[in-house]
Amino acid sequence: MKNAFFVTACIACGKSTFIKIANSLGFKSVSADKIAHEILDENALELVQIFSQFGLKNLLTKENKIDRKVLGELIFNNKEAKKILENFTHPKIRAKILEQMQILDKENKAFFVEIPLFFESGAYENLGKVIVIYTPKELSIQRIMQRDKLNFKEALMRLEAQMDIEKKVKKADFVIKNTLSYESFRQECVKLIQNISKAKM
Repeated sequence: MKNAFFVTACIACGKSTFIKIANSLGFKSVSADKIAHEILDENALELVQIFSQFGLKNLLTKENKIDRKVLGELIFNNKEAKKILENFTHPKIRAKILEQMQILDKENKAFFVEIPLFFESGAYENLGKVIVIYTPKELSIQRIMQRDKLNFKEALMRLEAQMDIEKKVKKADFVIKNTLSYESFRQECVKLIQNISKAKM
């Protein structure tokens, strides 16, 4: 799709911040995480049955939605459970993302698709250009520990569940570094978004 720009990175690199900046400049976006959360909640009761084999309790919140923290702890520590979840959710997530992308592409204006596991999934190749938000591994670990209240080992485990950021950078069409202040990062984001917008005109 000629108007699609995928935004990816590793955990705590600044993908969501980039999307907020793009939205504030009037650009539309699609969020794989938001769609994934919707899919989990829409299929909550079925997922409770599926994961009952792992002895998982308290998977639902009081609102009958999936407790993502409980589910996350299971899949980060159990490869079989992770595979089951991916096989159940990924086709549904991809279908919704493509549906939204097709609608936005018709507007003939650049739009952004936030997909954390863009390269890992291999499901969206050749559908648009790829922007990687770069933060060195050590800084990502610090941010994960601070943001999610995790220890070093837990943060490292989550980071290593994804493709190494250095490999992602080599595959990117565009790279934005997020290593300094928010203002510095914002300026880099605005500059790239404006350049993309001008190129589309």
